[in-house]
Amino acid sequence: MRRTRWTVLLACYAVATVLSWTALDLVLRHRGWTPVITPWTALVALLVSAVVLTCGLAVRRLRARERTWITPTGAAATAAAAQASSVVGVLLAGAYTGQLILALVSHSSPVATAAAWTSVICLIACAVWTGIGLLVEHWCAIDLSDDDGDDPSPGIPQDGAPA
Repeated sequence: MRRTRWTVLLACYAVATVLSWTALDLVLRHRGWTPVITPWTALVALLVSAVVLTCGLAVRRLRARERTWITPTGAAATAAAAQASSVVGVLLAGAYTGQLILALVSHSSPVATAAAWTSVICLIACAVWTGIGLLVEHWCAIDLSDDDGDDPSPGIPQDGAPA
C-alpha cells in the first residue's frame, strides 16, 4: 500500500470545498434553506481519531518489538484505517469549508451564524482526524529495515543451489 500524497489530499479538499459550496448555494437559491449541520460529526471524527491513534501507538510498539496487544494483521488493518481516515477527514473538511463559505457570504442571520460556528467546529475536528490519519500512516509505513533477518530471501540458499 502506498502512502497518501499531500497533493492528492489537497486536490480532494479543493474539489470537496467547491462541490459543497456550489451544491449548498444552489439549494439555498432554489429552496431558500440549507440542510442543518450538527456538531455530532465533530464528536464522531474525534472518536474515530482516538481509536486510530490508539491502534497506531500499538503498531509503533509492535515495530519496536515491544510487548503489545496488536497483531501483524491488526497492524495492516490499522494502516488501512489510517489511510482511510486521512482521505475521509479531508473530504469532510472540504465539505464543511464549503458550508462555512456559504454561511459567511450569505445573509447575516442567526441561522447562518450558527451554521458558521458549527462548520468551524466540525472543520477543526476533521483536520485533527486527517492529521492523525497521516501520522499513524507514517508510523505504519514499512521500509527495508523492517526485515526479520539479514537474508532478504529466506528459504533460498546463499550459493544459489536449489533447496
